[in-house]
Amino acid sequence: MPVHKQTLSERIADFSFGLALSDVPAEVREHAKLMMVDAFGVAIASYRLPHALAVRASVREQRCAPVSSLWGTSQKSSVAGAVLANAALIHGMDYDDTHVAGVVHPSASVVAAAFTVGEATGASGDEILAAVIVGYEIIIRLALAAHGGFHDRGFHCSGIVAPFAAACVGARLMGLPKPVLVNALGICGSQAAALQEFLHDGSSVKKIHPGWGCHAALYALSMAREGLTGPREVFEGGYGLYNSHIASTAHIEEAFSDLGAQWRTREITIKRYPCCHMIHSFSDCVFALQRERAFSPEEVASIECRIEGRCYRIVCSPETAKKRPTTEYGMMFSLPYVVAASILKGRITLAEMTTRQLQDPALQNLIAKVTCIEDEGRRNPGYFPGWIKITLKDGAVLQKTQDHETGTPQNPITAREIIEKYEGNTSINIDPGRGKALLDTLLHLEKLSDMGALLSLMLIDG
Repeated sequence: MPVHKQTLSERIADFSFGLALSDVPAEVREHAKLMMVDAFGVAIASYRLPHALAVRASVREQRCAPVSSLWGTSQKSSVAGAVLANAALIHGMDYDDTHVAGVVHPSASVVAAAFTVGEATGASGDEILAAVIVGYEIIIRLALAAHGGFHDRGFHCSGIVAPFAAACVGARLMGLPKPVLVNALGICGSQAAALQEFLHDGSSVKKIHPGWGCHAALYALSMAREGLTGPREVFEGGYGLYNSHIASTAHIEEAFSDLGAQWRTREITIKRYPCCHMIHSFSDCVFALQRERAFSPEEVASIECRIEGRCYRIVCSPETAKKRPTTEYGMMFSLPYVVAASILKGRITLAEMTTRQLQDPALQNLIAKVTCIEDEGRRNPGYFPGWIKITLKDGAVLQKTQDHETGTPQNPITAREIIEKYEGNTSINIDPGRGKALLDTLLHLEKLSDMGALLSLMLIDG
């Protein structure tokens, strides 16, 4: 009688249900909480942005039974509707955390799913924390298994893997049977979609990719519970996720071989700047050069940026769109724009990511001086390096390289810096007192008995 070979879906399900919070090292739990702090900060800052208003209005139109809160309001919707709106807040400014080697934004889907489902199920803080860590460990490995291939084929990795991670988070908090989650993961394979065409025109659809994945996951769990089945080998099968999207399953075993033994959660990094993470090291290089030798924008004759091909196609191409962005999202994904703004402003904050900046002739003049070169010699697998050469009109050449983006062990960031980012973001829409209370609640999440107090601290509009 043939021995049943455990599928990847079954391995993932076993981990999702079997992890005990006591199994997780303290430093991993603390890092996860800091990532939640960052996620809630950017969510609150995004609350009044046009995309957030559009998504909340669309969710309200569905007139679903009120179960889970639309963050920032006293209103509720279905769990699936609320998680779509809430995840869109976290990912709304492209300011949320990244697992760089996986090229994935973990918190947008994982934190949104855990807290939205957790509210509906009456979960405690420690139950939510455990579910978040489950989600982080799964979403990171699903991204690593692609080896960057999703982006190479024009897919947004965070949107592709979001349904699977959110299904694991949801199934754990709902207490569903293992076969339901395994079938739901199979169903999620037919809902994993996130195209990157927005890179060419700066449209805002990317903001909903993680949330739409969470929305799909909640429906997948519901349909699986009612008897709909999904393929057992949704990941490794001949027409499974990896063969269909990147034509390779070569890295699946490598990505999952240490599941439960090594904690990838610790590798998640926050963003220092509200733009594509592939650009961050270039801004760091500009600021370092400005500290070494003060120079004015008027002194700049030319700017050369070298970047590997995978990133070049995302932040440098097509040249016309990247040198003449017309939307805020187009600016966030333009290496020429961000480098020029870094030189002109000496900073990259939310203020630099508004379209009124595009009217500045000095900025346009600097953008015209930027040349981006595709250079595979600048690859540093698992990281987003930067290389920039600024030539001044007096002939001086300023050059800087950064191999590891800020937030890595090689270029670390402190907990205090993460909290300062959170405080700046929350101050946009809530008062400092409530911001501090929310921070304390998240940092001591294990003490939370339910979501009520936390949600009240996030209230912006009644």
